[in-house]
Amino acid sequence: MSSSRQPKPQAPAVAPSSGIPYGYIPAFLPGSSSLVEQLDRRILIVLRDGRHLVGVFRSFDQFSNMVLEETSERRMVTVGKTCYYADVPLGLYLVRGDSMVLLGEVEEEDDMGNLQNVSLEELEQLQNKKNEETTATTGEDGPVDQERLIWDFDTDLVV
Repeated sequence: MSSSRQPKPQAPAVAPSSGIPYGYIPAFLPGSSSLVEQLDRRILIVLRDGRHLVGVFRSFDQFSNMVLEETSERRMVTVGKTCYYADVPLGLYLVRGDSMVLLGEVEEEDDMGNLQNVSLEELEQLQNKKNEETTATTGEDGPVDQERLIWDFDTDLVV
């Protein structure tokens, strides 16, 4: 009776410090590690100063500093229910992690809904027209931005 032994399947190589197999990406990554899922995708970042940056996300570090390629600053004006935007090309951009407020993946340009791409000159004309209309409706004291949300954190925390 000859017995042929089947080779024993090899277990994946395990990192000695953690016990997790090399190359394994868990379903949830804590901290800045969760940005791995967005690599090489087109993203939009809202900065603390209100600017919007759109670019291809190439790299990040433990502080969530990011490198964006083919970056442009997206300027937007809302008129009625339509939002007009123009992109100002910037090139390769390094964004400091603590200056970011929001990050999200950008849809393809084909299906933008109520967003309409215009030239920078047209966008400036729309912005000037909107400012004139706002000034005309609010008087000589200057425009009142009704879309702006103001939080007073000192009074919000009072019990």
